[in-house]
This record gives sequence, C-alpha cells and structure tokens, in this order.
Amino acid sequence: MPGLEILIHGRTYGVQCGEGEELRLKRLAAYVDARVREQAAAHGQIGDARLLVLTSLLIADELDDALSEIKRLQGGVSRAEAADDGATAALIERLADRLEQLAAAVETT
Repeated sequence: MPGLEILIHGRTYGVQCGEGEELRLKRLAAYVDARVREQAAAHGQIGDARLLVLTSLLIADELDDALSEIKRLQGGVSRAEAADDGATAALIERLADRLEQLAAAVETT
C-alpha cells in the first residue's frame, strides 16, 4: 500500500492509499487544504482542531447537496421515462452541468 505525505494548512501528514490512487489523494488533499485556508482566513485563529472540524462539516454539506441533487435528478429521470424526450434531455443536461461544476471545484485546488 503506497504511502505519501500531504500538506494541510501548513502541516504534513503521512497517509496511505491504494495502488494508483496517489494522484487522486494529492488532488483531494489540495482541495481540503484550500478549504481549510479559506476558513482560516474567514475565522482567524480558532485552533487547528476546530478549523478542521468546521472544514469537514462544510465539505460534508457540499457532498450532501451533491448527493441530494443526484437523487432528485435520478427520480426525475425515472418519471421522465414516461414523458417526452425533451424533458429527459433537460434533466440529463442539468445533471451534467452540476457534475462539471463539482469537478471544476475539485480541479481548481
């Protein structure tokens, strides 16, 4: 199992990941680091533990929103199967747009 070091808010952490997952883990760590830095800038020195908890909750909120949107769209697609193709295409396009937004957010970090 490969190990690597990631940097979050100026601190280095040794972590392990699955074979071939190193780049993904580095990308995710960069995203978390960016979000922690945003919260540190917004709230000042509130302590590392509180800062990481706050950031974790914000990222969990983003994930919950994304999962809710996926479920909503999946339900919409199921109902749209009986509707016209235009409605189905619109739902798929909205889902694709949301996924692109999420991917862009992860890639910019």
